[in-house]
Amino acid sequence: MLVLTGCTSETGPEPPAPKVTTQEFEQRLTEHLSRALAGALEPDAQATPPSHSRSAGCADLPEGGPTWGVRPRAELTVSAGEKAGKYFDDLDTWLIREGFAEHTKRLRTGTPTDVREVIAEHEDGTELLMEMALESGGLTVGLTGPCTWPPDRPGGPPSSGQLPPLPAPSGPTQTRSEDSADPCRSPKLYVYNLTSQPFAGRGPHLMMLVRYSDEREMEYAEILLPDAWEPRYEAGTSKRNLDQVQLLVCVRVAATRDSRKDVTCNYASESALLARGSPFTFDLFESVYHVTVREARSGRMVSEFTVPGRQGAEDSCPFRMNYNRKLARGIDETAFERRLRPLVEARR
Repeated sequence: MLVLTGCTSETGPEPPAPKVTTQEFEQRLTEHLSRALAGALEPDAQATPPSHSRSAGCADLPEGGPTWGVRPRAELTVSAGEKAGKYFDDLDTWLIREGFAEHTKRLRTGTPTDVREVIAEHEDGTELLMEMALESGGLTVGLTGPCTWPPDRPGGPPSSGQLPPLPAPSGPTQTRSEDSADPCRSPKLYVYNLTSQPFAGRGPHLMMLVRYSDEREMEYAEILLPDAWEPRYEAGTSKRNLDQVQLLVCVRVAATRDSRKDVTCNYASESALLARGSPFTFDLFESVYHVTVREARSGRMVSEFTVPGRQGAEDSCPFRMNYNRKLARGIDETAFERRLRPLVEARR
């Protein structure tokens, strides 16, 4: 005799219901993107408006979710030509500062080209995927939200007000160093000195100079400001008073073409003699110097111009020898000071 005792089926607990609507989190994704663009990009980088999409189903998430849930996504593209790599790094730095933690950086090799990737997650549940194909001149920033309550399903949470507001952006970091080119390369992220005097009032408006090259193998002669244009030394020290600096003079050296000439520079230091010997021969390149003057405390651009390299071959010798063979022709010092003098003496 068979006795039917009944049938039971074991089911797990219901997955957690989303606490935020799809519309509200789509607005949060747009806010993340707009803050990142404002905090890291400069006018020479062009970004598309964000495009939005939605994917249905949350059951495959690690924390689980209902099959009717929706994950919102927003994506934009940034075009920046040869500066795409710089803006990829700048956006990455800004996103880290603003709470996108658990960073993973990698280079994905493949066809037709290799791709740099950054993967991260914000504390509000936003997932980041930033990608840049090498030599492409552009990058994409994609954000995906957590499981949300779709607009066509009744009984959900209020349409807004469930997400806490994002904190105010952290603002730029000061370097207080003439050896750091960060305030020149990335003025949205770095400034020279937040406590510097503003560029205002009667002159002289004191300056500090930062020189750099985007080419690692490029050497160039020292560029100096007149001593009266630089801040005074602090009493009893060999350090200048950085709070007196009102203007940061950024000088970027760029080679234009090979002059087909060599220049021989003599170095008398013992290390130079032991390493390569003296004299040392460089390949001389014609050059142009891109000058951007910024307010030291804010990074605001005050002036921008170029100065050619016109010094004689021997006058172009760098003060220190780093053993790179490529040497830029030295800056036209007279033209350089003539362009800066009105800023030093300006009455504002």
